[in-house]
Amino acid sequence: MKPPKLLGISASPRNPWPGPGESTLVADLSAIGDKASLLEYIKRQGDLCLEKYLKAGRAERKGFLEIYANLRKLAKSPGLSNSELALAAALWSAAERGAEIRHVPLSAHFPAQGGIVEEGLLRESLLWADGILISGPVYFGDRSSLAKSLLDFIASSPELQGGLRGKLYGGCSVGAKRNGGQETTLIYQLVDMLEMGLLGVGNDSETTAQYGGTCHAGDVGTISRDALGLETAMGVGRRMATVLSLLKSPARLKGKPRALALLLQDAEGAGAGMIEKIRLHLGDVFDVHVVDYTELSIRRCMACDICPADVDLDEFYRCLVKNDAGGDVHRELLDHDVLIPVVVSSRNPAAIKGDYQKFMERTRYIRRGDYIWSDTLVAPVVIQEPGGVSTYPIRMLTSLIRHHTVMFRPLVGHLAQGAVIGEEQILEGLREAAERSAKLAAGRLARAGEHAAASYNPVGYVLSADKTREDMQLKKREEIVAQRESRLRKLAAERLLPQSGGK
Repeated sequence: MKPPKLLGISASPRNPWPGPGESTLVADLSAIGDKASLLEYIKRQGDLCLEKYLKAGRAERKGFLEIYANLRKLAKSPGLSNSELALAAALWSAAERGAEIRHVPLSAHFPAQGGIVEEGLLRESLLWADGILISGPVYFGDRSSLAKSLLDFIASSPELQGGLRGKLYGGCSVGAKRNGGQETTLIYQLVDMLEMGLLGVGNDSETTAQYGGTCHAGDVGTISRDALGLETAMGVGRRMATVLSLLKSPARLKGKPRALALLLQDAEGAGAGMIEKIRLHLGDVFDVHVVDYTELSIRRCMACDICPADVDLDEFYRCLVKNDAGGDVHRELLDHDVLIPVVVSSRNPAAIKGDYQKFMERTRYIRRGDYIWSDTLVAPVVIQEPGGVSTYPIRMLTSLIRHHTVMFRPLVGHLAQGAVIGEEQILEGLREAAERSAKLAAGRLARAGEHAAASYNPVGYVLSADKTREDMQLKKREEIVAQRESRLRKLAAERLLPQSGGK
């Protein structure tokens, strides 16, 4: 199998590259043999970037327009911006996992005065890639105008829209403060990329599997001081390389992907009706299993300091709350290829049946149980009232991506007088999701046992981390991983088509 191709895109106005095609970042990264050398490279390049600003006039407190003009003259001298260095950490980690990498600096294609330079080269780079990873700064909790120019460029080109559909997206963001809007920047960009048909991932389980690289750099060239932030950037690089390898696998399923439709919240029967139409109209592309949480009695989370309460094999229910229906449906949540959570939003609380929020709380043990849903595709369905503002599409993305999943775009319909407007588009989107999930599931089954299983890392939960070290036996965790991999290998033997020429 050819290595997956990952395009790193830097979206900072401070990027030093003088023009399209002149980046040497990939060559630099290919010469770095270990993590310690990478961190040395990041510090050296950050220091050189700061020196460049001082040389351009910052040391003499010159006006910024003069500094800016001098920086343009120094463009070919060494030194990388903070956003570029976050990208470097991610790309190096992806290459370590077997990805072929390229780099595109957007400042070389979208000059400050407007317009676009070397449009064909940028288009060729985007179409070359199996996945794209964008790194840029935070501007008031949002991305840079360079990143927006890229989105507009893709949206204006039917060729690019078609060529990028089904490819993978990940992101890194750099803010001037520790909580400087990095996560909102990543979330907004994730929504935009999913809407253009890409799939989305966060970072990996070593950095808690959230939204991507979140780095802090309060001044020019200071990102090397943010060890945790650089770890999150490396995590998204590793995550993208892993998922890309699954999507690139030549393995194929014998039958249809297994879909788990979860009715989490309903109003006027619209959600139940939508699921029935999924079963009726998409039976040729999915084997659909339904769990209707609106008919179950589910208590709210007790906020245990240790979650899951017990360490055990996947098939055992591990939430401390035992006196409700949560344990009854636990085994029905395992071994699916795509999750289709369905939520109906209503401005009339009396019309709502079920509780989406309790489901999210009470499946925390699924995530903390070493990511049982790891690498599973999620295709959220939201039905909302027209004219209202519903946050469910974004909330479902931000909650479910934390399960180490791969996200499909939210599919949204509108409820008007008991009818769902846009249900045909929802069904069409789910048909596309079936195709994506079949590739992802086949790759996951074919590679069972080849890469380390995701393990929940309780970053920030000191009590939980201490308790884990004291009480959780390494032997039991090894048994869990071995059993999960054994189950996947058994499923692979049952569900994959034989490949000519060996695996």
